[in-house]
Amino acid sequence: MTRPPDRRDEAAWLDEMLDDMAGADVPGPSADLMARVLADAVAQMPPPGGAPASVPLWRQIVRGLGGWSAVGGLVAAAATGFVVGLGGLETVGADALWLDTYYDSSSALDAFGWDYEEG
Repeated sequence: MTRPPDRRDEAAWLDEMLDDMAGADVPGPSADLMARVLADAVAQMPPPGGAPASVPLWRQIVRGLGGWSAVGGLVAAAATGFVVGLGGLETVGADALWLDTYYDSSSALDAFGWDYEEG
């Protein structure tokens, strides 16, 4: 019968391995690699004393509103308000502006009993 492995032996083995790895010498980047990275960084830098790039007005407005996600939300809210507003026009008779029928104002007064108020 085999005996189950002792947990302390596993932990000691792991600790020894990690200690060996921590003591190992880590190679640094070569001088050639560092020279190429720094040369690439210098090539990407703007020239000194350059004028700031002008940003178009529409980009300034979008940035001022909070970015494209905020502009998308504003467009969705405006479209929803427009559709809801058009739906309410039928109840007040303003749809006669684009239809060939005309709104009869006398028929709306008797709907709430207002025609009996004046006598």
